[in-house]
Amino acid sequence: MQDNDEAGLIRQSLSGDHRTYAALVDRYKNALYHHCFAIVRNEDAAEDVAQETFITAYYKLGLYKSEYKFSTWLFKIATNKALNHIKKAAKEVSADDALMAAIASTQRGPFQLAQDSELHAAVENLQPKYRAVISLYYWRGMNYQEISQVMGAPHGSVKGWMNRAKLQLRKELS
Repeated sequence: MQDNDEAGLIRQSLSGDHRTYAALVDRYKNALYHHCFAIVRNEDAAEDVAQETFITAYYKLGLYKSEYKFSTWLFKIATNKALNHIKKAAKEVSADDALMAAIASTQRGPFQLAQDSELHAAVENLQPKYRAVISLYYWRGMNYQEISQVMGAPHGSVKGWMNRAKLQLRKELS
């Protein structure tokens, strides 16, 4: 693994060197887990979604377009998988189970920043796509264009989601 840059790691992975893909996983595993947790709000589910993301990315690595940042592509896969997980879980959950899941989801994950638990609790109450936008922008440092690529939505939609998320947060925190 002489070539440490991301493009080199991707090229080596595509040529069959599994160690280089492991280096990519190591580079993004914590951030990807935190992002998934911010959306699904369940530690086990976040781990599952993150793992599924890395597996999917590995098998579709040949489809990755190098004009985009690898992290943007990876987070797009993760966001889609997390939102699909929520949709699937919602279909499978009965009314009583939904109440228990809502109670359980108020528990904090290990990564949560202690200095502003009230803000994080408010973010957890947002709709999944709003949580995703907040997570990507404030916690992952992505700009609106990158978020638009990750979410697979127009730039204007991302701005609208961000504005609605901020409005809901202001209401909840005031």
